[in-house]
Amino acid sequence: MEFLNARKEDFRRVFDVVHLAPIRSVPKTASLSRYAVIKPKTRIGANVLVSQRAFIENSSIGKGSNAQENCFIINSHLEGNDVTAHGAKLIHTRLAEKVFVGFNSFIHGLPDAPLVVGPGSIIMPHTIIDLKEPVSIPPNHLVWGFVSTPEDLRDHSIPLATLADSTRMTTVGTMEFTGSGARFVAAFQNRIDHILESNGAYFDGRKKRGHAQKGQNIAYNIIQPYPIGAQKGIYPTIDIQP
Repeated sequence: MEFLNARKEDFRRVFDVVHLAPIRSVPKTASLSRYAVIKPKTRIGANVLVSQRAFIENSSIGKGSNAQENCFIINSHLEGNDVTAHGAKLIHTRLAEKVFVGFNSFIHGLPDAPLVVGPGSIIMPHTIIDLKEPVSIPPNHLVWGFVSTPEDLRDHSIPLATLADSTRMTTVGTMEFTGSGARFVAAFQNRIDHILESNGAYFDGRKKRGHAQKGQNIAYNIIQPYPIGAQKGIYPTIDIQP
């Protein structure tokens, strides 16, 4: 809560101010929500999607990556085609290509030793990584639970290839997986590809247009005509003519 409360004022401004200064050096194929907070020293790559109420500061968001609603990305680097799902928080973190960070995860590296996540890895929803010492997640691994040391990682991660070979039950630490590991891994990876494609990560200038390209001209009305009374919260039909 302290983490969120310390940044409330930044969000209040984007809702209270009608005209915000445009953010420079944003590629034409990227989309930044009018109601996201983009702080200084942030770099946005092509085909990037930043959703409403995302918060980005002193970070590099590589080509095709997306920051979904209520994400916080601070002092971090996303190489490209990375998915940061709803409510995930990245601080002092370096994501290699095509890493998925599940919703409501809290990922906190060290200022002098950021968490490094290898390409193709999946961090499951609600995972907490709060480092006490340097940790690197190898490529193509599944991570879950609570991790603060390399020892924790041994009990809370598994290579995707090992999981894919599982046909009955696999146990790592207190985690038990039952079923077809191959189907689970394939379905998860296909879902990540679908998210990236839908969000326009693979747009080549002509084909595979997604939300990052289609949502650049959206207008929002946040003025409530009926703030009190029986009609509170009701909006009349608005017809906007060119």
